[in-house]
Amino acid sequence: MNIAELNGVSYRYGRRRALDDLSVTFSPGITGLLGPNGAGKSTLLSVLSTLRSVREGVVHVMGHDVGTAKGRLAARKVIGVLPQSPELVGWMRVADTVAYSAWTHGIDTKECGISATQALQAVGLDHSYWSRKVGSLSGGERQRVGLAAAIAHRPALLLLDEPTSGLDPKSRMDLRRVLVSLSTDTSVIISTHLVEDVIHTSTNLIVLDIGKLVYQGPVEGLRPTGNLEERLGSDLELGYEQLLGGGGQ
Repeated sequence: MNIAELNGVSYRYGRRRALDDLSVTFSPGITGLLGPNGAGKSTLLSVLSTLRSVREGVVHVMGHDVGTAKGRLAARKVIGVLPQSPELVGWMRVADTVAYSAWTHGIDTKECGISATQALQAVGLDHSYWSRKVGSLSGGERQRVGLAAAIAHRPALLLLDEPTSGLDPKSRMDLRRVLVSLSTDTSVIISTHLVEDVIHTSTNLIVLDIGKLVYQGPVEGLRPTGNLEERLGSDLELGYEQLLGGGGQ
């Protein structure tokens, strides 16, 4: 079963179309959602997360029609979301932050502590972090807390918006390793404009440009065609640039 499907979906901000008659399917595993800034990636994640409703087209997430109130409610129970800039309260303890997220997603109060512990361990934050205040953490550590909060209710689908943005190289690598390990039990969609994020995490790839689908298939399918004399990036980076007509970012 596909984890998500969009058929003929358009979404507008005023007169500008962020998504333009988009039809696409997401398979289980890790899917990289790639495209330059303004391609419609964040809007698509907002639609998948049910944060935004569409007036044109049909959206199914984990088999639920999110165009209906019943479908949206059912989908929200099985979706975890890590926004580009997660809103974490600096004075809260790490464990309390994640436990609170579990509670807001319907986990029984008595189980929230256990859920938080399991989520923190899954993202590589051991007990030495649990009593620390979120505001004392590094950027990479805060991102992991946000990720733990997103998976505390054990979602079937995890949506990540630019998860490595602003992180140093080591933190980016650490986070990618965590995402790969999580994908054993959870399907993941990673929105990014960085080809290297896709190279190191994803098996499936979707590329958007100006709200339209320009590629869907395996990551290896992004390899460039023809002879490229100046090799200033990896094969996949060069293939991505070719796909967007030299305008990839």
